[in-house]
Amino acid sequence: MNLHKFHKISKNLESHQKLIAVSKGQSEEKIRLLYETGQRDFGENFLQELKGKKNALPEDINWHFLGNIQSNKVKEIVECSDLIHSIGRIKILNKILNLQSSKNIEILLQLKLGKEETKSGFSEDEIYEIMTNNKFENITVKGLMVIAEGSIESEKLIEQFLHAKNIFMKIKTMNKDVEYLSMGMSNDYELALSSGSNMIRIGTSIFGARS
Repeated sequence: MNLHKFHKISKNLESHQKLIAVSKGQSEEKIRLLYETGQRDFGENFLQELKGKKNALPEDINWHFLGNIQSNKVKEIVECSDLIHSIGRIKILNKILNLQSSKNIEILLQLKLGKEETKSGFSEDEIYEIMTNNKFENITVKGLMVIAEGSIESEKLIEQFLHAKNIFMKIKTMNKDVEYLSMGMSNDYELALSSGSNMIRIGTSIFGARS
C-alpha cells in the first residue's frame, strides 16, 4: 500500500477532478485503509468481487464498474454500481435501456481510441449518434470513458487525449448531464489531466500488488 503516492496524487488534483481508486484484486483491509483517509470512489472490474465488497464495506462508498460487461450480468451490475464506465457496445446499452429498473442508471460511454482489436468502445460518430437519437428514460449519460492505445509515444498519446477532450466538450453541449471525462491510468494520468481529464483511474501504484 503506497499512501504517500495516494496523497501525492490527491493533493495535485483540482476541485473538479476526481480519483477512482481501482480496487480490483485488492483486499477489503486495503480499501478500508484508503477509505479512512477520506477516499470514497472505488473501481471494480468483476461483478462477484464488487458484490462481496459492496456488502462488506461502508455504505457511503461510490462503486464504479470498469470491466467488460456480459449481457447476462447487466441487471446485477446496474444494481451494484453508482457509475458504470464501460458501456462500449450497443447491445449492452440497449439491454440497460430495456431494464425495468427503479433507479436512475448513470453511465459513461466508452470511446475507442486507436485501432486495437482487443479493445471495445464506440467510434466518435457512434457516440454522436447515441447522444442524438436516444431517449434515455432510465439512464443518465454522465460522459465518456477513454482507454488510450497501448505502447504509443507521448506525442501520439496527447493527440488521442485531446481528441477525446474535443468529443467530450461537444457532447457536453448536447446534453446538460454530461460531466465526466474518465481518462488516465497509473502510467498516463498526468498527461490525461493536462489534456482535460477530470476523472482518473489509479490501481496498483496506490494499492501495491494485487492479492
